[in-house]
Amino acid sequence: MSWWERLWQRIQSLGFAVFVLVVAFGLGLLFLPLLRRSHFMQQDIRRLDREIERLEATERQQRAEIDALKTDAAFVERTARDKLNLAKPNETVFKFEPQSSAATSNSPASRRPSQTGAQVR
Repeated sequence: MSWWERLWQRIQSLGFAVFVLVVAFGLGLLFLPLLRRSHFMQQDIRRLDREIERLEATERQQRAEIDALKTDAAFVERTARDKLNLAKPNETVFKFEPQSSAATSNSPASRRPSQTGAQVR
């Protein structure tokens, strides 16, 4: 076998290797968008699963509240008082509202003695 024939065989082997690499690269480029889309879809599935769990927990809590409203008279009264601001006849209701931070800092009770004019000995 002459050196030309050996050179030609090496070129053919190298050409086949390059061809295989180009085909593999092309297939990679073809499937890359599908892999990215699959990744985003998996993220959406996880997000939706968390949302489903949260909604199921809310549903369980609301079903328990409905059952209590159907069967527990004390719960019905407490709910009516808390959520609807209802009271029994001839009953006085006192409602305390939280103070704002500005009102708290300006009240005389919250001032230190040096701010009110009293002298500390």
